[in-house]
Amino acid sequence: MSSSLNAPALSNRIETILAKPGSGLVGLLILFIITMTFVAPSFLSFGNWENVANQAVFVLLLALGMTIVLIARGIDLSVGSVMGLSAGVAAFLINQGLIFPLALLAGIGCGLVCGLLNSLMITKLGLPDFVATLAMLGVARGVLFLWTKGTPFTRYMTPEYRIVGGQVKLGGIISVPIIIAIILCILVSFMLRKSVIGRHLYAVGGSPDAARLSGISVSRVKTFAYVVSGGCAGLAGVILAGRATNVAPTLGTGYEILAITAAIIGGAALTGGRGRMVGAILGALTITLIANAMNIAGVKSEWQQVVTGIILLLAVLLDRITAYFQQRQNSAEIEQSPQQQQESAPSTMTKQALS
Repeated sequence: MSSSLNAPALSNRIETILAKPGSGLVGLLILFIITMTFVAPSFLSFGNWENVANQAVFVLLLALGMTIVLIARGIDLSVGSVMGLSAGVAAFLINQGLIFPLALLAGIGCGLVCGLLNSLMITKLGLPDFVATLAMLGVARGVLFLWTKGTPFTRYMTPEYRIVGGQVKLGGIISVPIIIAIILCILVSFMLRKSVIGRHLYAVGGSPDAARLSGISVSRVKTFAYVVSGGCAGLAGVILAGRATNVAPTLGTGYEILAITAAIIGGAALTGGRGRMVGAILGALTITLIANAMNIAGVKSEWQQVVTGIILLLAVLLDRITAYFQQRQNSAEIEQSPQQQQESAPSTMTKQALS
């Protein structure tokens, strides 16, 4: 009898958990880590986790930008190619004798310009986000291939670039890419939670028409989102060039899939209006840990791509499930509110009569 009475409460509890973006991700991560400790004891070594953190930085930087774009009801398929092109710009300018800081700024600027071009194609030409960013993916990758003529940029490495790329740790403790990622996470978190533009991003993602009626410039918000995404790709590119020691024309290939997967796993919605900085961190860490585990297990790169594709499909499915249960919860709350008002009406009248 008690079990039958508890069944509805248990069902409601499960629905509440499933309605939360990124539900169960922390638990799955813990379960995955415990499993890997038995499969490969070296998985928990300090050296391996240090490597995971350094690898996760690049996915995280892209996932932060991707999360902002997804919140604004967009998608950026160009981040991997923009990442490679930005790395090429920085490496080329260093080879040409430009001072190191300006070369890095030029690489990041390349990403910002690509993001701006994406936004112009979407807001001014009216192209769908998917089409515009797919076109930028092809253009950026093609330019890098033509520029390098299929030969990687080399001989650009300087002592400063080794530090920026994470090859040398500051004080022998922490690498610069991790510091940069921490600072960027703090800035993005503040922007999404405390700033006006953060509220506008969620408003545009939730309902562009309603946001427009309330006086929000949808095109400006979209432009901001894509410029930030491009800037994150540019930053990731110049850092990756310092870690890779050469810029091949294929640098950054496939990172757009990793960024999208990490953002969605972290709770960002393909339909817009939802996403968090913490989710992007957890998503990037999940993707990197899985890749690291497959490397330790000796899984071939071809199969790793298959696994990544399956994870993306599961992430999209999880996004749909979360959206479904959120809609059910919202509908239930709307139905309950009139009933609560009706129930509270007699008690209010009684209090008034007694007074």
